[in-house]
Amino acid sequence: MFALREGGAAVADVVREVRNERLARILPEAIGALHELIEKHRVTEEEWLAVLGFLTEVGKKDEFVLLSDVTKTSVLVDSITHEDGAATPSDVEGPLYRENPPWREKPVKIYEEYEGIEEGDVLFVRGRVTSTDGTPLSGAVLDVWQTGPTGGYDVWDERQPDYNFRGRFGVEEDGSYEFQTMVPKPYTVPTDGPVGRLLEAIGQHPWRPAHIHLIAEAEGHETLTTQIFFPDDPYLENDTIGAVKPELVRPLERCEDEEEISRRGLDGPFYTCEFDIKLKPVVRG
Repeated sequence: MFALREGGAAVADVVREVRNERLARILPEAIGALHELIEKHRVTEEEWLAVLGFLTEVGKKDEFVLLSDVTKTSVLVDSITHEDGAATPSDVEGPLYRENPPWREKPVKIYEEYEGIEEGDVLFVRGRVTSTDGTPLSGAVLDVWQTGPTGGYDVWDERQPDYNFRGRFGVEEDGSYEFQTMVPKPYTVPTDGPVGRLLEAIGQHPWRPAHIHLIAEAEGHETLTTQIFFPDDPYLENDTIGAVKPELVRPLERCEDEEEISRRGLDGPFYTCEFDIKLKPVVRG
């Protein structure tokens, strides 16, 4: 047992050494670039203290993920980390995911009614989860979250029940899935904190196009975090975090067939969206 622990400690030491070597290579370049920028723009002591104060407040308000997002750094790192073109494109998680969302039984519906929900349009998102070679992944689990039709997340909108427009659920044996939601609307990232003040100061709008967040997991495959976007959104070409990818934009189809409306227990037309998901197999070392 001691030998195993000793061996494990040795491996951990190697990992730390490798990480420290990488840090030792990158950090001087980062500091050098910062110093060059300060020199170029003749940043004063007063200005630098303001920067440090801003970053301190960002930390206190827990907005570092938001800051990374609106500077489009999160998207850049995500693209570098997930470069496999055979799988569904990855996208950033964002700061509004909530742990332990409710498990939704079939037929899957990820929301409950609340005041104001009548402003929205019912949407069914469906597709298949497969490996990159087309093999259905019957054991896949999806985790989705989005804003309500009034443009707010449950954590912002006091009218909504807790964990509204969030949920986890499994797929069918053939990898197919469908869930009922509502067409989301564009919304602004939080603007009442230091990051919001920064956006205002530099003239960057805080709007995100309508989208649905999605995490797909399946045994033996890399977990995928991505987003679904929709055509004709006013912020599709100008997302404040730069997360829109053409491959993730999916059309909405309007259904007005009375028989289908009745079969689904609805009282009016609804929309459908097709979104197939391909996951990358884990490469065993």
